[in-house]
Formats: sequence, structure tokens, C-alpha cells
Amino acid sequence: MALAGCTHLTAGEKGSRTDPTSRLPQTSASPWREDFGDSDLATLLARADAGSLGGKLARSRLAKADAEVEAADAVRTINVVAGLSAAIGGATFHDSGSAATPTLEVRNELDVWGRLAHGRQSARAERAAAAADVDAARLQVGAETARSYLMLAAAREAHGIAMRREAAARDAQAFSERRLASGAANVRDVVARRSAVIAAAGARERAAAHADLELARLSDLIGAPVDVPVAVSGLAAPGLDRALGPVDSSVVDRRPDVRATQSRIRAADEHRAAAIAAARPQFQIAAAFGAPDAAIATLLDVRALAWAAAASLSHEILDGGARKARIHVATADADIADITYRQTVLVAWQEIRAAVADTASARRSLEAAVADLDAARAALSAAEARHAAGVVDGAGLAAARLTVADAEQAVCDARLRLGFAQVALILAEGPA
Repeated sequence: MALAGCTHLTAGEKGSRTDPTSRLPQTSASPWREDFGDSDLATLLARADAGSLGGKLARSRLAKADAEVEAADAVRTINVVAGLSAAIGGATFHDSGSAATPTLEVRNELDVWGRLAHGRQSARAERAAAAADVDAARLQVGAETARSYLMLAAAREAHGIAMRREAAARDAQAFSERRLASGAANVRDVVARRSAVIAAAGARERAAAHADLELARLSDLIGAPVDVPVAVSGLAAPGLDRALGPVDSSVVDRRPDVRATQSRIRAADEHRAAAIAAARPQFQIAAAFGAPDAAIATLLDVRALAWAAAASLSHEILDGGARKARIHVATADADIADITYRQTVLVAWQEIRAAVADTASARRSLEAAVADLDAARAALSAAEARHAAGVVDGAGLAAARLTVADAEQAVCDARLRLGFAQVALILAEGPA
């Protein structure tokens, strides 16, 4: 009993369970590799990788897999059991006798069929799958952080565009009201201008609310309040101009979800082999000192022994089909793991093909939107010059400004779509 009290336990194992969010630190670099050349986004990605609950959940599952590997390794070791046996009794209630003796038993199972070895390999394969799941979770956190940052930048840029659109709409409204007062316009024109002002103000308010929502989402991802000083030009990061290169056929192999399913196939195969081995006869060797196991004492036909060594061979002849059922279950698990792997690979290629196509389409849309914006700005410059010369009235100038604002919003939307497409492509390809 004294030796049992000497077992090494950490402070967390001896005491109450601590807060899991304060443990499980991240010690390796994140598999998410794209910050689009933006230092603010790079900071947010690092904070999200360290503090997100999704990443901590994956690391806690990896810690459990590590513990299961330890448990599987412990089975193959020799088991030593120390104890104390004592008894008191008598032939009558008037007299009694007592005796006590320490015991020490050493047991070990001979892994003839490899049941324990297959169990250890299965645990290691599950641990490899859990490690791949950590990479997948960290990639997902990086993608979500990048998306939310791009949406925040787009919302703030849309807010600025809406403010310019609202100002132009108010100028057009004022001009229409002056024309109405002079009899050169009708009430319908003024009502239409007022509706345009209301619509522009609503767009501005929606953009501000969207920016607040994305800021809150970033705070949730990181696990702490954040204030991101992203500029309205954040969507023009150099990473969005990166050329789209060819996708190698081996890119699927580095995806963490594919690696996880591969490891789970190995784990399922090892678990099935262990189930088959468990259906065969089991061999055990035991040695005892002091008062040995009653079965050993009976076998040797003596009342007391100073020591004894024994070996046993056991096999269930009838078990109601339990062994076959366990093998069938393990076989079904292996089949499920195999099909899951094939399905994961197919989905991976579908995601890659879709992301490549969407990135190319988004880049073409952005090029077209930029061309439209250049044309709108050129038209605005011409309208301003003609307005200064008295050729174009205030309504025409306001209309040119609204056209520029619409073109700016189209460019903003196209950049956001391209950013989302590139995030999806990086996520589909997996870590470099």
C-alpha cells in the first residue's frame, strides 16, 4: 500500500480539473499560410490560432489520443500487484485467531497472436488521425479569420462608398427641390431624389452594422475583444493579385482530412486484427510471493506457499457468438473507414476544382469591374469640366458621382469575391 502511494501524479491529476481553455498551448506554426500581405491580418491569424475554441477542442482530442497510446503501451508491461491479506475467526464465539500476510503477484500475458501489438498500433494510428484533425481545425480557423477580416474590410469600404453615394443623392435632391421651386421640375422628381437619399442612408447603416458584426465574429474566433484598424484599402492587399498556378495531382495527399481518414483506415485494420487475435486462446504467466492466488494454491494442493509460479491457457469454447460479433463490428468499422477515405478524396478534388474555377471567374469579374470604374471616373471628370463650363447642371454631376459610387461598390464586391475564392482554394489545397 505504501508503494501504491508513491505513484507519480501531477498537480492536475491529484487535484481538481483546471480550466481547459487555459491549457493545451499551441507550440507549432499554423498550417494556414496566407495573410494577403496584411500585417493586421497576420496578427489576427496568430491570435485566432492560439485562442480559438475549435483549435483547443482538436488539441484536447489529441491529448486524449496520446493518453490512449499510453494506456495501450501499459498493457504490454508486466503487472505487479502488492497487497496485504488478513483474517480473523474462531471455532466458537469464545475463542478466535487471526493471521496476516503480505502478497506480491507478478502477471504478464504472452501476446502470442499479436492482440496487444495490434491494439498499440491501432492507438497510434488514431493518434495520427487526431494530429491531422488538429491541422484541419487550425486551417479552418485561419480560413474563417481571413474571411471575416475580408468581410470587415469590405463592410468598412462599403460604408465609405455609401457615404459618398448619400452625399451625391442629397446634392441631387437639393437641385431638384430648387428646380421645383422655380417650376422647372415636378414633385415626382423630388420624391424620387428623396427615395434615393433614404436608400443611400440605409446602405450606409447596413454597412456599419455589417462591420460591427464581423468585428464581433473576429472577437469570437480569437476568444477576446479586438479592435481591428483595417483601412478601407484592405481589400487591395498584394495577395489578391497573386497569379493562379497549376494544381499538382498530389495536392490532395497533404490535406489533413485525407491524412486523418488514411490513419483511421490503419487504426480500423489494426482493431480488426486485434479482435481476431482476441478470439484465439490466451496465455498468461503469473508469479506470487506470500499468500498466492487461491487458484494456484489449489492447483499445488497446499495450504500456504512462500512463492509460486504458474502459467495458464484459456479459450472460450461457447460464447454465444460474441467473438464473431466483435470481428464483424471491427470489419464494418474498417469498411466504413475505407469508404470514408474514398469519399473524402472525391470531395477534396471537387472542392479544389470548384475553387480554381471560382478564383479564375472572380479575377475576370474584378478586371471588368475595375475597367468600369475607370470609365465611370473618366466620365465624372468630363462631367465636372462641363459643369464648370456651365454645360452640365447639378443633376447631371450628381448622377455621374452616383455612377462612380456604384462602380466602386462593384469593385469592392468583386475583390471580396476574389478573396473568398482564394481562401477557399487555400483551404481546399491544405497546408504547403
